[in-house]
Amino acid sequence: MLQLTESERPRPPMLRIGFWLTEAFDMYTLANALEPLRLANQLAGYDVCQWQMLSLDRQQLNASNGIATAAARLGQWQPFDVLILCGGDNLRLDPDMRQQLSHWAAQPISLGALGEAGWLLAQIGALEGVRCSLPKPAASLEFAAFSKLTPVAAPFCVDRQRLTCVGPQAVQGLMHELLARYHGRGLILRMAKHAARQARPLLPVQDAPEKLQATLALMSEHLSRTLGIDELAETMGISRRHLERLFKRSLGCSPSRHYLDLRLQQARQLLHAGERSLSDVARACGFVSLQHFFRCYRQYFGAHPRDHMGVKAPSQRASMLNAPASSRAVPVVLPSFPH
Repeated sequence: MLQLTESERPRPPMLRIGFWLTEAFDMYTLANALEPLRLANQLAGYDVCQWQMLSLDRQQLNASNGIATAAARLGQWQPFDVLILCGGDNLRLDPDMRQQLSHWAAQPISLGALGEAGWLLAQIGALEGVRCSLPKPAASLEFAAFSKLTPVAAPFCVDRQRLTCVGPQAVQGLMHELLARYHGRGLILRMAKHAARQARPLLPVQDAPEKLQATLALMSEHLSRTLGIDELAETMGISRRHLERLFKRSLGCSPSRHYLDLRLQQARQLLHAGERSLSDVARACGFVSLQHFFRCYRQYFGAHPRDHMGVKAPSQRASMLNAPASSRAVPVVLPSFPH
């Protein structure tokens, strides 16, 4: 039976999201909503979602921190699957806002609100009959008027076509749940693993086990002809399981994952030099095909390799801070790579 390659498998429809901004909207909350979407596109290697900033009647809005943000007029953007209201602390339900919210609540799309904005959905009855996560109501709101609500003790909630969360810290969880429903839990797991790798602190060289240091040095010497994990373990005189435990405990990843990180870091260094073709760089870094090289590079750096050809490499310090932690965990052992 023939197996479809990754490029041949049908892709699910792209998730289209509109963020409805109001004047003095919370920039921190919006940023927390956008970052999971950006990362999902990067790790997938194609656009699994698309988003647009929208407003009722103006092209530019000021966030609560004073940053100006351009926005398209609500209703004039292309059709979207999800519309999410993002406001500030003093969001009020004036007649125009009530009319617009009621209109969009009746449309065959998912309607959501971030933090305090969720109470506006409650006031127009858009949350009746569904579970919801809402922050503590303001003193001016009469909670008795919302007796038909079904609040849940959770930071966020997605129930049928309604999305709510209690505040800026819960927004990323809400976006993860939305992405999972459209594109599956596998994508969210990849995002969680990526975040874990990025968050690992630097490992002082004096604290690294001797066998680990020797393995890392051996990896750095064999990038064009990569060594198998069993071969690495045999050379170190330990079992494969022991080697995998060393990497997991010290670097938080598998030996093969770290090896790939090193090869991609070397590829970027060669591309920055601008002296080799893409195929030469791929071969020099142990990739058997250009397609595999392109896919791995895009997932790791969020860009095509040709975008980095001839680009001046950043300073050593900046490069170390930006690189995934697994490729910079023992910087003294691997001085030839940009950290």
